Amino acid sequence: MVNPKLLQKKSTMKKIIYLFTLLPIMGFCQDNYTDYNKIISEIKLLKGDDDKEKKKVHRIEIGLNGGLNIANLRDVDVSSGIDISEIASNKLGTLYGGTFVYNFNKFLCIKGDFDIASKGFEVKNLTIPNNLPNLDSINITNGKQLLNYFDIPAFFHLGFGKKLKFDLNFGPYLSFLLENRSKLYDSDNNVINQGTLIEMGEDGLSKIDWGFTYGAGIDYHLTDKVSIGFDFLIEQGQKVLNGGDLLGEFKNYSQDFDFGVNFLLVEKKSKKLF
Repeated sequence: MVNPKLLQKKSTMKKIIYLFTLLPIMGFCQDNYTDYNKIISEIKLLKGDDDKEKKKVHRIEIGLNGGLNIANLRDVDVSSGIDISEIASNKLGTLYGGTFVYNFNKFLCIKGDFDIASKGFEVKNLTIPNNLPNLDSINITNGKQLLNYFDIPAFFHLGFGKKLKFDLNFGPYLSFLLENRSKLYDSDNNVINQGTLIEMGEDGLSKIDWGFTYGAGIDYHLTDKVSIGFDFLIEQGQKVLNGGDLLGEFKNYSQDFDFGVNFLLVEKKSKKLF
């Protein structure tokens, strides 16, 4: 006959053995469960970042800009008179105005400047002969032809980077003539008032100019709403301008060194389709 006390002791021992066997397994499962929860949390964080990346940001910025430019003529075609391209030199001028920027995303935007820009050219040691009608011989030691425009370059602004961006710019420009005058000096540095430098009166020169803009620059975001930037732009005129009998036909050309500060006006986020 089996002793009941002995059976009870064996049952208790089995329970203790099972308990010690299951404890490591339970601990292992508990650890893996904790790790699994961490993995889920990390996936959620990654998904949240991915959602942010999928948001397309539309930004409108406005700003102020200004700087210097170096202007001259190009493609001068003289059928009669003096070939001004042989004696014309670069003229240092200024530009200043406002800026409008529309961002399609963090890489691409359209940028438009609305500037008062000085173009034209300089000459030295020029003698205008007296065989031209209504114009006496003039000995010019140095002089400037000032062609001031309301200049509107509108270009694609492609940027690479986050807080500090490196940009490529390309697009058209359109200019409207505001002022056309000469500043001429003789050998004694006296102002010459006789006529204009090369017969380009207000009625003689084309009032509208257009061409291509291209160049590079950098932008730096001081805050989410304020950024500063620098652009080096070349404006290469494509329209043939009529400069009168002496100058003939020519096109404008300028190199612009443009500094600016932009302010966020509107920002809107939307989901990308893909």
